[in-house]
Amino acid sequence: MSRPAIRRVLCLLTALAAACLAGGATYGGERIKQPITHVLELFTSQGCSTCVPADQLLTRIAEEPGMLALSYHVDYWDYIGWRDTFGSPQNTERQRAYAKAFHESTIYTPELVINGRTGVVGSHEKKIRKMLPRTALDPAGGSSVGLSVEGDRLHIVAKTASAGSGGHGPVLMLVTFDDRSETEVDRGENRGHTLINTHSVRDWRIMGLVSGKPLEVDLPIATLTKRGNGSDGCAAIIQSVTPDGLPGPILAASLIEFDDE
Repeated sequence: MSRPAIRRVLCLLTALAAACLAGGATYGGERIKQPITHVLELFTSQGCSTCVPADQLLTRIAEEPGMLALSYHVDYWDYIGWRDTFGSPQNTERQRAYAKAFHESTIYTPELVINGRTGVVGSHEKKIRKMLPRTALDPAGGSSVGLSVEGDRLHIVAKTASAGSGGHGPVLMLVTFDDRSETEVDRGENRGHTLINTHSVRDWRIMGLVSGKPLEVDLPIATLTKRGNGSDGCAAIIQSVTPDGLPGPILAASLIEFDDE
């Protein structure tokens, strides 16, 4: 193994060890949260009054150990009077892809997708709590994704033992998000309210296939933070893909948040 490779491995092991002991590790204003046991994807809208309780629930869950909570704002409620400040057709298409994977004929808000395995009404806390133990990520499944900060760059290492099926291997997805936002709504169903959203997704993209040897990606931190006109944090997710090319169960994930200095 080359010296640069050894250095990357040592940095990753140091980050993991510190996170396990303290619940997070700080590297010059960056906090890495490890390990992740659940990825919760809430499909929501600022124009939907029934989404508010789900947004509040996600905010609480996001602070719990092992939880990676992401808020995907859809755009199909914009027509009723308020244009969601985080809404995007890309987020809507991700929800539609899940609907096809779950053999559902419609999409709705608020919907919470748990670890890419099942969808549930995002405000039904009792049902969500009941489902969490059944859907937890398997640390012995052979998939892992690690984050480490090396100078001014974020280093991602993704690996999996899953070979995929039907020619579709697992993929590495990078999600950037705002940690917390407050929005004053002056039109639509939530008119007159100030909405608080947690981990609202700014962008998500597929970085590549994860199969065989580990996939390594380096990115400038400045492109991922508000200091670089980006977001407050990012998540790296390994997700399986169905034979039809649809999102399948999530295999591993990591979260990093960039704190203000």
